[in-house]
Amino acid sequence: MKNRQAAGMKQGLYGRRAVIAAPLLSALLQEPIESWPATAAEQVAAAEAAQGDQGRPTPAAEGTVERFILDPRGEVEGLFLAGGIHLYVTSRAADQLITSFKPGDAVRIYGRLFTEERLVQADVIANLTSGTTFAVPMRLDLPLHEQEALSVTEMSAAGTIRAFFYHPLKKVVQGMLLSDETQVRFPLDASPQLRGAFRLGDRLMIRGNGTTNRFGRAVEALAIARNGGAFVALDASLQGLP
Repeated sequence: MKNRQAAGMKQGLYGRRAVIAAPLLSALLQEPIESWPATAAEQVAAAEAAQGDQGRPTPAAEGTVERFILDPRGEVEGLFLAGGIHLYVTSRAADQLITSFKPGDAVRIYGRLFTEERLVQADVIANLTSGTTFAVPMRLDLPLHEQEALSVTEMSAAGTIRAFFYHPLKKVVQGMLLSDETQVRFPLDASPQLRGAFRLGDRLMIRGNGTTNRFGRAVEALAIARNGGAFVALDASLQGLP
């Protein structure tokens, strides 16, 4: 397969407005949002002092950053925490996310947790390691950057399924993390039945197109073999694997 431009593969689905509830705003923002990142310890301490036990904002999740979530072109889309909690930000904020966090950082996330999917719609992320906070921006708050002509190459991967990545809006499985550290993404037209046909611990071999960079490796699957079976090409009509 030839290298192909993957600009069309980018999902333009992260344009939700990250609405921060008024109590959380008053609790966490003691100075204008334009001044962020600010000191996490100051923000959280002020929030707790101002709100008291009854009105204190409750974190949606806490944990340690394991890796950045990548799309098949290698662009950073969010954070994946040890244990499977994950969150997304608009691609326009990828550079800020990269400079604000790194693997190993302890974080506290304010927002909404979807427990079954282990997915957080984040409003504010406190980096407890560096002592800074990151306000998740609304997509239209940031200018549209000129898209780089990123390309993908033929790739393969093999490993057991460690975790699933869920779509930030549709709440359907959009990919998987394998034990060989590869992030696998389903094609956009993959059927709901195929997306739900996999289980943690399944042994997979993947063929597809993707990228390896300093943040990891990611691939869009074009064919998958499960638990020693034959490779099956993925198309919109496929309902499952043997």
